[in-house]
Amino acid sequence: MYPVTVPHGNKIAMPLLCALFITSFTRAQCVASGPNSPGASTSTSFPGSDFSFSNPSNVLANDNSRSSASSVLSLFSGQTEHLQATDFGFSIPTAATICGIEVHVAKSATDVVLNLTSVTDYNVQIIKNGVLTGTNQADQSTSWPGSDTYTSYGNTNDLWGTSWTPNDINSSNFGISFSAAINGLLGIFPSARIDHMSVTVYYMDPTVLPAHAIQFRVANGSNQSALLSWKSNVNDDNVTAIIERSANGKTWEALPGTAIKNNITSLLTFRDAHPLPGKSLYRLKMTTASGDIRYTTVQPFQQRGYTSVQCYPNPFNSFIQVAGITAGEELTLTDLYGKRLYRSLPAVNNTLRIDVSHLQPGMYVIGGGNRKIKMLKK
Repeated sequence: MYPVTVPHGNKIAMPLLCALFITSFTRAQCVASGPNSPGASTSTSFPGSDFSFSNPSNVLANDNSRSSASSVLSLFSGQTEHLQATDFGFSIPTAATICGIEVHVAKSATDVVLNLTSVTDYNVQIIKNGVLTGTNQADQSTSWPGSDTYTSYGNTNDLWGTSWTPNDINSSNFGISFSAAINGLLGIFPSARIDHMSVTVYYMDPTVLPAHAIQFRVANGSNQSALLSWKSNVNDDNVTAIIERSANGKTWEALPGTAIKNNITSLLTFRDAHPLPGKSLYRLKMTTASGDIRYTTVQPFQQRGYTSVQCYPNPFNSFIQVAGITAGEELTLTDLYGKRLYRSLPAVNNTLRIDVSHLQPGMYVIGGGNRKIKMLKK
């Protein structure tokens, strides 16, 4: 599914102190509305613009019908007009606080010759109350691809350099303005093409649903995998969770597969067999039956190697803390004759804390796989 090359050398040993880390994450209150398509679009000139967009209404839907602007024989290079899409039909609740705005543009270019001709972003801005506002999000260094490809601008926490009210977003004159720079040559006239624009707005509304505390963890699993786990509340039976992964915190992909639920502990686990090389970021996208969406806070993950299982303290009294295990691993505790006195639940972290206060003083053995450690109780 995701081929990953994982180095096997330079393993990092866990610290001797094997504390149990339980991090509770609160499901973020930012609800996603959209992506919404526009209801209107125009090509609008500005001082310095050179090429108009034909058929601007073609960006209203993703249907392979494109609005385009091209250089011409009399002018090889220049800037397109603003292709402005508005009337996105949002109905953000009046009690909401806007968290961020994300714009999605399906764009492509024709007649692009490497190092000779190109099409790049020139200006990408939000339209607020009918006026171009805030930060220019254009990527002016990256050439457009030859086939329709969605590019995202902004994110869940990006307000585009200005402040927002729900009425600003709900207004028919809220929108996105997009223009391109065309660099052509004699006999080669590139075209900037846009097939579709859409906008997703993230907002926080205290009246939608109360926050749910989720014990969301990501730990090193067996065979170089990442093991994700979270707690399922009884009231969450109608909530579906999708695991999303990212390399940069901006572009997220949904991971295929199904989480496994422990009916006794209500713990859900999911194994990513092929984490990204280096550092991966994970979050849960939680969707209710009514369609409301929330996200957990992001949990970072990086593959580690463990040289051995380590325990502390030894001798012990009431608790033993274990490190160097893999998530999902079960440990046993026996006496010197092999009689099993304890078996842990599958570990959700790379550490485990065992309550041994009921044991009598003496020598015991902790085992995991083919690894065994003798432990002395005072």
